[in-house]
Amino acid sequence: MKRIASQLTFCSPLEILCRTVVEQDEYKVVTRLFSLDENNVESSQTLFFDGIISAEIISVKENMILSEKIISDYKYIDVSGELPTVIIPSEKSLLLDFGTNSVEKINYKFKSLAPALTSFSAFDIIAACTYFPALVVGKTASLSRNRNTRLLLWEGLDLVNKRITDYIRIREID
Repeated sequence: MKRIASQLTFCSPLEILCRTVVEQDEYKVVTRLFSLDENNVESSQTLFFDGIISAEIISVKENMILSEKIISDYKYIDVSGELPTVIIPSEKSLLLDFGTNSVEKINYKFKSLAPALTSFSAFDIIAACTYFPALVVGKTASLSRNRNTRLLLWEGLDLVNKRITDYIRIREID
């Protein structure tokens, strides 16, 4: 069993938890989510991180054949090749597809991609990489109990303004 906590935990676009512990078993299944504020004492053996915890990044291209429905339902941006210089918000939910779930490759891409995403909140970007791709490929989208997922830590964010910075870094929490 491992327990991790940070300032924010992204469960879904409508559920962002503050000061929450995510407990996960050895099979990467989330067994419990609980607030640090509800406990009288600090949870033992909890690792505390600076950033936002989320579920894993999912590539739609890696998991299914793209369809017109996906492209019409979302503002789908393929960032596996040449990167856009600006991405303009729309009524559709943003879906970023890196063509991989390799954190190292995604971090490399984010260095160049960050300036194109300045009009989006950090939560919009996390949802675009984790939540909406999971919905599209038919996986559990919310970070919740009984979900099997790799946990990620989004670091180098401006947590006050909820924006990404040029120093954004994602790492898998082992």
